[in-house]
Amino acid sequence: MTRVKFPSPSKLQRARRVTRRAAPRATPTALERRAAPRESRRARRRARAAFTTSDGVELEVARASPTTTAPTPTSRRAPLVFVHGSYHAAWCYEEHFAGYFNARGRETTSVSLRGHGASGTTPGAATAGTLASHARDVGEVVRSARGDEDEGPAPVVFGHSFGGLVAQKMVADGDVEVSGLGLLASVPPSGNGEMVKRFLKRDLWTSLKITYAFITKAFGTNPRLCRECFFSPSLSDEDVARFAAKINASSELRMLDLKALKEELPVQKPAAGSRNADVPVLVLGGALDFVVDREGLEETASWFAPRAELVVEPSLAHDVMLDADWEIAAARIERWLVDNGL
Repeated sequence: MTRVKFPSPSKLQRARRVTRRAAPRATPTALERRAAPRESRRARRRARAAFTTSDGVELEVARASPTTTAPTPTSRRAPLVFVHGSYHAAWCYEEHFAGYFNARGRETTSVSLRGHGASGTTPGAATAGTLASHARDVGEVVRSARGDEDEGPAPVVFGHSFGGLVAQKMVADGDVEVSGLGLLASVPPSGNGEMVKRFLKRDLWTSLKITYAFITKAFGTNPRLCRECFFSPSLSDEDVARFAAKINASSELRMLDLKALKEELPVQKPAAGSRNADVPVLVLGGALDFVVDREGLEETASWFAPRAELVVEPSLAHDVMLDADWEIAAARIERWLVDNGL
């Protein structure tokens, strides 16, 4: 396991108090106009389709093929499947990560969980799903991403935040083979309860604000609060406002019922001798994250030891795939993939 030196709590608090000079605010219409050409270019090179689950719910799936060839004619790099966290959807990986890895010879699949993005919902459900139902859905998407089971490597699955918990559950269930597991600012196997307690002790006021934001989804209409929850001081005001609007539109339902979730925790390790028992695991987080803390990352890495590698990037907050230094996270992921022959 890689040992990482973390900034002291006082340094983290000072970093979070850094404010950028206010940039001229663009109206939503102007932001949409500026984003439109970039999004239309993405649409031309990525196929968006509805994937139907075994119980008939249509999920939004964005698939993309490599834009460069693999190093040798006979090699094929493992396809990547991305799973978002609460109040996000497939778009959060399509913004940067999908294109980055396509340019490095990799197929990518970004999925919106049921109740998120353009995906359907379970009729009559009060929440988007359970840990088990989300894991089953992701497993079916992973199976479809591989295509021919007898040809090429199994996909590597990446999960962010609570999506990381879903990915852990899917891998542990063992219904679908994977080549590796990437956990990005992931909730640890035991859940987020102990992390919430630790944050309350460190900074009561900020913790209460962030807890309120997640309960009410206030970060969807308050860019300043959105930055505190998801982004570092380095991300531009314009990008924070744009992402806040996307987050606000990503889900009408909570991803999970946290009270019911306790009955499904902790997520178990893949059973010894099972198909996913020995896959490599990357645990990647940000030192400026106020949702998943250092101890949470270390817990996850310890749970999967000795197969896990822990990386904490000093300049990143919770949304490692969208933050100003997202490319640092992407490059670290690519290095881990190559180092593990994926």
